[in-house]
Amino acid sequence: MGRTMHVAKLAVGLLLSVLTLWNLHIGFYQMGSGEMHKLVLTMVFSGSCSEATIRADINAVGISDCLQPLGTWEPIDAILLTIGVLLSWRALRALFASNRRKTRAERQGRNLQRIGLLIALVGIADFFGMLTDNGQPMDAGEILGFPFPNGVSLILLTIALIISLVGGSMRRRGQRSGSRATSDSGTRRFLGPAERHLPGDFSVGQLRRALMLDAFEDPFQVSTGDDWGGSLGRTCHYCNGEGCGQCGNTGSLG
Repeated sequence: MGRTMHVAKLAVGLLLSVLTLWNLHIGFYQMGSGEMHKLVLTMVFSGSCSEATIRADINAVGISDCLQPLGTWEPIDAILLTIGVLLSWRALRALFASNRRKTRAERQGRNLQRIGLLIALVGIADFFGMLTDNGQPMDAGEILGFPFPNGVSLILLTIALIISLVGGSMRRRGQRSGSRATSDSGTRRFLGPAERHLPGDFSVGQLRRALMLDAFEDPFQVSTGDDWGGSLGRTCHYCNGEGCGQCGNTGSLG
C-alpha cells in the first residue's frame, strides 16, 4: 500500500474522530435560544432526520427526537470514534514504523493489546451507561453477591489493563530478540566460508582449526625439545608452552 493511501487513511480517521467529538461536545444544531444540541447519528444516517423535520418537531412539541443534549453518548458515537482512532493509529504506524519483519512474540503481543482495547471499550461504554436502558452502569452485585456499583466497568477495565500490559511486555521482548537476530545476521554476512560453520562465539583455536593453519610449519614456532635429543615439536602458541586445553596440557602442538 502506497504512502498516499496511508495519508488518505490518516485524513479520514482524523476527520471521523473530530466530527464525532464535535457532535458530542459542541453540537451541530443550534436552537432558537442559541443552545447547541447533538444530532442522533443513527437517525441522521437512516434519513429520517432533516433540518425541516427537526424544525417541524420543535414547532410542534418543542423538541425533536433527532436531537440530544451535549455529552450524551450512544453506541454509534463510540463505534465511530473507535474507527477514527484506529484508522489514524494504523496510518501513523504505517508511515513512520520500520519495515522489519515482526517476530511471533510481537504479533501475539499486538493481538493481546487489541483484545485489551476491545474489552476497555466495552468497559467505557458501560461506565457511561451506554449498555443499559436507564443510562446507568451495570451493577456487579448479581455476579459477586454483594452491592458493587460500577463494578462491571471497573472489572472490565482492570482486565483490559492487565491484558494490555502483558501484550506490551511480549511486544518489547519480541522487539529485543528481533533486533539481536538482525544484528547477528548482519554480522555473519561478512564471515568467510570456513567461519560460517563455527558457533556464534568461537575461540582463536577453533578459528585456526577451521582455517587449517596448524598444517603449516612456522620456523618461529619450532622448538628443539629438550637437551636429551627429543623430537622436534611446535611450542603451543596459545599458552607459550605452559599447557592448555588446545594442546592437551602438553605445551606442544607437534
